[in-house]
Amino acid sequence: MKSIVPFTKEITFPTKIAEICSISLEHELNITASEIEGKFIVTGEYKSHEVSVNKEPFEYKLPFTLEVTENILKDTIDFEITDFTYEIVGDATLKVNIEFCVTASEKEEEEVEEIPEEVNKEQEELRESVMEEINEMFLEDEEKDEKEEEPEPVSQEERLDQNSENIILNSIAEKENEFASYNIHVVGNNDSIESICALYNTDEKTLKEYNNIENIQIGDKIIIPCVDE
Repeated sequence: MKSIVPFTKEITFPTKIAEICSISLEHELNITASEIEGKFIVTGEYKSHEVSVNKEPFEYKLPFTLEVTENILKDTIDFEITDFTYEIVGDATLKVNIEFCVTASEKEEEEVEEIPEEVNKEQEELRESVMEEINEMFLEDEEKDEKEEEPEPVSQEERLDQNSENIILNSIAEKENEFASYNIHVVGNNDSIESICALYNTDEKTLKEYNNIENIQIGDKIIIPCVDE
């Protein structure tokens, strides 16, 4: 970043200015988080009468501020006076014209990869397609369950005792209700089996039961069962 800034100020002297014998310009700076605060210091000598041999000193401090944007690196700011002129206006006014240059480095902006609208639409269609496949799979399983015949009654000798039977029935019920919903994950650039497992709080064994994960590719759809707490 480089900026050329003009600064003009009229200074009123206590007496008439007949001649500027000498003049110099210095500056002081204080860089804060949001601005550059400073002042120009104009010093020199002048005559109040054209025929006078006496010279009178003068010194004036001219404050200024310059706003600094957030994308500027404060440690790299450099300030330089590039031009300085003056002129006597009227009898007792000195007009100074100062031009200074401020240079600084800008912060690097983080590039955010924008996903085209077509890609988002395609991912949504893939998600809907997978959800339809899962729903159809569940419907087929329900139809099969309805068509299954009633198990033939077993003899008294083959039945387990009541406590053992209850334990087995409870275990089966827990297994059937273990997964109540599913997530669909579309594999991205930096995805791996380990990162997907960590993201959905599951393990590789569970993923293998529902997917072929031997060689996953970007854009593959991964079915992840959700465990009801």
